[in-house]
Amino acid sequence: MDKTYYTTRLDKLSARIAALGPRIERAHQAVRRLETEQVPAGATAAARAAQLSAARTMAATLEDRHRQLLIAEAALRAELAAA
Repeated sequence: MDKTYYTTRLDKLSARIAALGPRIERAHQAVRRLETEQVPAGATAAARAAQLSAARTMAATLEDRHRQLLIAEAALRAELAAA
């Protein structure tokens, strides 16, 4: 393959990685907000616990995706260097 394929893919990966940054930060902000929020006991507390669990899962998922994209970017850079 020619180098334009690699550079095009790298540009797309870089854009996706950059786009994930703000999403990860928003997910962490949601987790922090839910962790510090005071709610009365009962159904409201249970609902907040479910929201907190979902927010933590979302943050972890976004971080995992970020790591995967960084690995893909490194592999593509290695292929480009070898080409």
